[in-house]
Amino acid sequence: KAVFAEVKQRFEEELDYTLEAERQMSFRRLHSGDPHIDIPEVIPACSAQRVLTTLLARGASLEEAAAAPRAERRQHAETLWRFVFKGNLVGGMFNADPHPGNYLFQPAGRIVFLDFGCVQPIAGEHLQQSRRAHKAALRGDQAAFTAAMTQLLGTSGGAYERAMLAYLRRCFEPLFSSPYCINAGYVKSLVDATMDMKRLVLTKDSGFVSPQEGLLFMNRLQFGFYSVLSRLDVEADYAAVENRFLGEAGLA
Repeated sequence: KAVFAEVKQRFEEELDYTLEAERQMSFRRLHSGDPHIDIPEVIPACSAQRVLTTLLARGASLEEAAAAPRAERRQHAETLWRFVFKGNLVGGMFNADPHPGNYLFQPAGRIVFLDFGCVQPIAGEHLQQSRRAHKAALRGDQAAFTAAMTQLLGTSGGAYERAMLAYLRRCFEPLFSSPYCINAGYVKSLVDATMDMKRLVLTKDSGFVSPQEGLLFMNRLQFGFYSVLSRLDVEADYAAVENRFLGEAGLA
């Protein structure tokens, strides 16, 4: 019931353009001054609960960006990573709709980000454990990473916990092994691992626990966001990106 309540809340929020305008302005403030991230300015006088008006933005599609030279694709990949994980780890908010159509690609690695209707807040212990997990991955500290993830999952042993930890470790490979190329094969391996875990949900004594509040929509990172990065198919230094914005925020 808790899972369905969370889904219901996120979907109902997508119908409230006043809330979306507030979230869009929050993301715009968070990334203010970044030369590669553009979030269109909201026009409050022309917006309301059922109408959202912003400045018009233009750019190339993901398909067009995927055909760009390698250096430009690398810059785009690193910009995408910074937008998502700075939002998560610094801003405490995850834009949970990483649809390819929500990105407009411009020259010199600049990207316009659209659609802030589905945003998952990240706060409290969830945010703290997420930061610990990311910083452990950046240090290559497997033990600290496992400890942070175990607390985040709320599991207490069993086959489900082992499968989840192995899956999450695989999800963090771009940080543990940075520079890293997120490609179609890598994304497929994550999907396959998820299918394997689903069998444990109904397995007696597997140790399965329901997702903690706030974690349900985070799987869109792997199935949505990583799929977008795989289309760029380029090696990028994701660890350097995170170290930079964590340092700037005083969180390193």
